[in-house]
Amino acid sequence: MAGFLDNFRKKVVSSIWKDGPEERKVKDIDDKIALGVLLWVVAEADEKFLPEEEKKIREILSSYAKISDEDMLYVMNSIKEAAKERIDMYHFTHEVSQDLSYNVKVSIIERLFSVACADKDLDDNEYEVIRKISGLFNLTHSDFINAKIKVKKEFGLDTAGL
Repeated sequence: MAGFLDNFRKKVVSSIWKDGPEERKVKDIDDKIALGVLLWVVAEADEKFLPEEEKKIREILSSYAKISDEDMLYVMNSIKEAAKERIDMYHFTHEVSQDLSYNVKVSIIERLFSVACADKDLDDNEYEVIRKISGLFNLTHSDFINAKIKVKKEFGLDTAGL
């Protein structure tokens, strides 16, 4: 059975990147698109996809995932297309996280909280999507909570009652 990323490459990437990219280059950015899809899913969770959230996604992809300015448009379009597909979060996170270290998974959860907090409000729906992803990554509850507290502090949001 082909995985999400294989299907995604066949269905979406080839239609967006019409110049026929080298197979190696496509595979090199699969993980970055996967990260972007998770970020996008969180941003859409509260049904208010805001410019601040898209800006934060671009910032994360540029700094954390090292997406070049030249590839950013392609990657963002790919992410938007993938987000339209209603992905099976269980299978997607399982496939994406197979080769990731525990610390990288924690770092991804922090990035997800960054997108959710970009509008200075951590919505319950965004929180629940991140909690689900954290569980699917097999992270401890304390690492999930610590990620939330860390990011909320970075954004100057209230951490009382946590």
